[in-house]
Amino acid sequence: MEYKKNPSMNQEKNQRNFWDFLAFGISAFLSPYVTAGIFILIITFTYAKNLKEFLPWISIGFLFAIIIPGTYILWLIEKRDIRDFHLSDHNQRKIPFMIAGISAVIGAIALYLIQAAKPVIVMGAAYAANSVGISILTVFWKVSVHTALYSSVVTVIVILFGISFAPLYLILIPLSWARVYRQRHTLSQVIGGAMIAFVVTALVFWLFKYI
Repeated sequence: MEYKKNPSMNQEKNQRNFWDFLAFGISAFLSPYVTAGIFILIITFTYAKNLKEFLPWISIGFLFAIIIPGTYILWLIEKRDIRDFHLSDHNQRKIPFMIAGISAVIGAIALYLIQAAKPVIVMGAAYAANSVGISILTVFWKVSVHTALYSSVVTVIVILFGISFAPLYLILIPLSWARVYRQRHTLSQVIGGAMIAFVVTALVFWLFKYI
């Protein structure tokens, strides 16, 4: 006798596949590496007066915020010391995050030494402060870097370009859902990451007298 699949089971499977794909797509599109790259490009392009300023600023930003920590993680993956690029395992996060924090601090210092525009320097300082803070916090708690970085980026945009950009915070809702749905974080971890990054970023800009 021919076996017939239950239509309701097929429909449920299709719905599950859709939500899986959507959650993966949101996580990938708002990956810390993608978000950081786009943000660095926007800020350096906005405040650079010419190509002579833009090229070293964006080179430093990409090198110390993305290339160095990203290359180190790829090396660990190649060695099979870690499982995935986003470091889903809490126990595998400590050293890579420490490297990312150190790299971010060096990048911020480099921007200061070459006398980049003040908003670019403060952006680097905020990125470094968040990187170091999260690397320390990771010893005790697995906060979401996805929501932390996105929250920090939007906070910088609101401070520099105006409160009209505040609705960008709403994207934290689907991003948080995606991270929880994919079982990469708990609700407290995604909210904690966003709130901590917001406070740290605002504090850095306050210290530089932007607030």
